[in-house]
Amino acid sequence: MEKCKKIILWSHLLNKRFLRKPLLLLLLCLIPLTALLARRLPAGQSDLLSVGVCAGSPDDSLAEETIKSLVRGKNNNAVRYIEYRSEKSMKEAIYEGEIRFGFLFPEDLSELISAYAKVSGTGSGGALSMIGQALGVGKNHNAIRVFCGSNDIVTKLEKEQLFGSIYGQIEIFVLKAWMDTHAADFPMSKEHRDAYLEQSMAKYSGTLTGSAAANDNATETERTSAGTADFFQLSYLNGDLIDDNDLDQYYLSPMRGLLAVSLVLICFSACLFLMQDREKGLFVWLSPRFLPFFNYLYLLIPLVDGGIFAYLALWISGSLKKGQGGLELCLWILYLLAVCGFSNLIRVLTRRMTLFSATIPIVIMGCLFLTPIFFDVRILPQVQAAFPPYLYLKALHSSGFPEAALPIFLYASVTSAVSIALDRR
Repeated sequence: MEKCKKIILWSHLLNKRFLRKPLLLLLLCLIPLTALLARRLPAGQSDLLSVGVCAGSPDDSLAEETIKSLVRGKNNNAVRYIEYRSEKSMKEAIYEGEIRFGFLFPEDLSELISAYAKVSGTGSGGALSMIGQALGVGKNHNAIRVFCGSNDIVTKLEKEQLFGSIYGQIEIFVLKAWMDTHAADFPMSKEHRDAYLEQSMAKYSGTLTGSAAANDNATETERTSAGTADFFQLSYLNGDLIDDNDLDQYYLSPMRGLLAVSLVLICFSACLFLMQDREKGLFVWLSPRFLPFFNYLYLLIPLVDGGIFAYLALWISGSLKKGQGGLELCLWILYLLAVCGFSNLIRVLTRRMTLFSATIPIVIMGCLFLTPIFFDVRILPQVQAAFPPYLYLKALHSSGFPEAALPIFLYASVTSAVSIALDRR
């Protein structure tokens, strides 16, 4: 009992000492402030990636139909398409930052697709192999042009989405051209063939997408009973369903990972404070037997403060999983212990303040690029698993509580025990 009282007293005194350090106070205050500022983004824009679309000619049916389906479509809450009437106005919007980038269709896209679709071909390519040429291979004036301020992964992914949207219009041109080429095999006239094809394609599209766009306010039960449920159903590995209406805002999606990395930065800052205090001889009165445990407690105290602030920021941003409060809190506590063990181990192995300081940018860059904060890439999984945010973010949506908590529990136990054992030597 006496030892417990002493640990509580030391923790209280250490916490008071840390809260007097301006650097730590700044880091703690920036965590919830970032979430508050993000929540104050303009409603209806903060969760959207704005993309411009513009037809080279207002009379081009293919470009107009594609633009209408993109602008009016509600099948992707993360992207909003804005129509522009001229290339100049779209470029100005990109320059002003109103949109991320813009697509400009050629003036005669419909005629190009129809002409190339009629070209006969052999093998698996056929008319479809000519679509790439129609979209600008070797013919820059016929290409769909993309104007952007920066060429990043978002630009590349959005190009894929646009091509997926335009394919629904292109396939009608290709099928009509193919039926015209093989008109002798069809008893009906061209007008009847085209009308039948358009009717069949419209029915096919309606079967896939349902009328969910027209029933956005209906409940999931009502849409399912009406036969208009979404064609895709998202869920995590543990079976939790993901509703598009409940998705985090576009700009807030990396919030959890960035907060996890900020705790690593706070613990590394505490390591620098500890090294500085030890050089000043502030803890020479402690017994060598208890000094490693005191060092661990020294790092854990500010980390708990940062964990409370970060958890508050998660609650403010709306990133906490609904109905999973117990699992969230348990994983969060284990993550704090994992960060403390990881940071203490790096401190013990490097020993000198100059060498330890050199590892800070390496560790932070590794946490940002080798953990699933922005994208989940698989590059040397053994190296990725060495960073605490990787195990924490992977555990959030795994199959269940024991399976989710076991890897990060083992990581926290091993790093903490090894760091304390090495510190005793």
